[in-house]
Amino acid sequence: MRPKVLFITRWYPNRVDKLDGNFIENHARAVFQYCDLAVLHVCADPAMSDKNFDWEMKEEFGFPVFRVWYRNNNVSKKGIGRVIKFFRYLKATRIGWELVKKSFGLPDLNHVHIFTRPAMPAFYLQWRYGIPFIISEHSSHFVYDLPVLLPPLKWFAQFTAKNARYVTAVSKTLQKAMLDFGFYGNYTIVPNVVFVSHDEMKNNDGNTINIVAIAGLSDVRKNIAGLIDVFTEAHHELTNANLHIIRPVPDVLLQQRGEESGLLNQKIYFHENLGNDEVYALLRKSSFLVVNSLSETFSMAAAEALACGKPVIATRCGGPEEFINEELGKLIDVNDRQQLRDALVWMSAHYRKFDPEKLKNFVEENFSSGVVGKKFLTLYQIVLNH
Repeated sequence: MRPKVLFITRWYPNRVDKLDGNFIENHARAVFQYCDLAVLHVCADPAMSDKNFDWEMKEEFGFPVFRVWYRNNNVSKKGIGRVIKFFRYLKATRIGWELVKKSFGLPDLNHVHIFTRPAMPAFYLQWRYGIPFIISEHSSHFVYDLPVLLPPLKWFAQFTAKNARYVTAVSKTLQKAMLDFGFYGNYTIVPNVVFVSHDEMKNNDGNTINIVAIAGLSDVRKNIAGLIDVFTEAHHELTNANLHIIRPVPDVLLQQRGEESGLLNQKIYFHENLGNDEVYALLRKSSFLVVNSLSETFSMAAAEALACGKPVIATRCGGPEEFINEELGKLIDVNDRQQLRDALVWMSAHYRKFDPEKLKNFVEENFSSGVVGKKFLTLYQIVLNH
């Protein structure tokens, strides 16, 4: 019998950000192969001004997704404003739970994604109905820039880790960082899900080298600005190379760097607000991917490039070095401009020597939805059997 599982998640693709938590969506798709599933996602919508709450229920990939938004743009970011937003979050969560209960019913198990707010409804459901929960953490803050938590919030997060039946992390690097932060629990590693592309792979033409990088909502960790600087310095050595940067939204800093380079819309191109399918389409047409991050817990970008048969240049920033090797790409040190420059020149000359099918097979064997879905099913069964 398929267990009924409810994902309660802080991040998930939504109207504010199409790529927000897309790795959690991938986990959901993997779990749905073996379980009855629903997703509850609650978040703020900075553009909402005509009401305090809004919600929707959509069936996506065969399972229902309940999204509830609350307004946060008419109160301050400090003091009483934070209190108001907190209570709006609680009300939005209650709205979402009523929708779930009516359409999906009581789950057998709750799967919380991201500390700490989504754990609150999980604790309520455990107290009210005896429903156990596990928690998965994805955030790279623990690896690079430890979150600043007020003592009560940190205590709650530590209490959550101890009371979850399992705490899953996507890499050993993230698990160690969380333990160092004081989040002790019953840990196990479950990687991100990556879907292998079976579509045709090709460059735009035989001579152009298309380098791709994927930015975040801010450039603090991804260090795309540093990549733009190095590419600009080395572009005379990379005569046939273009740099394509995927970013969720326009970014003032990156725009300025692009303009200052003198190469914008000549050799450096920005691609904004792309969905997953569009990202994969661009990766399939690329020559290789660059991950120039200061920290990563896993690096979905690197794994997705491999899934498209493309090699990767990645920094040793936490996650990538746990699976990137010389057969899959090239590792460099964080913030080493000379190593990055040398790697760009080297990969531009050697990317065709990497076997696309070998790269895709590696992803299929380690990060496919079937592999990850079965790992979660095993954890669910252990929890429910006890």
